[in-house]
Amino acid sequence: MTHIGRSFGGPGHIEATCPCDLAPCGLVDAGNVSDECDQHPTTAGKTMRTGHAAEDCPEMGRDVVVALAKVLRARQAIVDAACEEPEGFHSLALLDAIDDYGRAVSHLNAERIRNSKRLRDYTDDHMSDCNEAADEIDPEVIA
Repeated sequence: MTHIGRSFGGPGHIEATCPCDLAPCGLVDAGNVSDECDQHPTTAGKTMRTGHAAEDCPEMGRDVVVALAKVLRARQAIVDAACEEPEGFHSLALLDAIDDYGRAVSHLNAERIRNSKRLRDYTDDHMSDCNEAADEIDPEVIA
């Protein structure tokens, strides 16, 4: 079997929000596409933009995709609550504010890692590993 995805560059928001079971890499197992999915079945007529053979699966990235799905659902819940109707007007300022909130949360978590006394005491000479992890969470700080 193969693992397929509609997002460029690997699993992304399309896979994160679809009802298909995800492979360990975060892509969809082509042999296990959900009947409710409107993105991955061949009958949907959509292009697959990434994929690999199951035996070549890197088996990482699924947790990131699952976390992305949670973020997208939370973001949509905020938008729905802020709209007068569930399919009402979406303010661009509201979307920007939500994205700013997400970046602020990422920055807060990265700073907690960078400034953790417990991590510093525990890791001693490996604090650079923790800082590199924080930089992955919050890349704008190093830019």
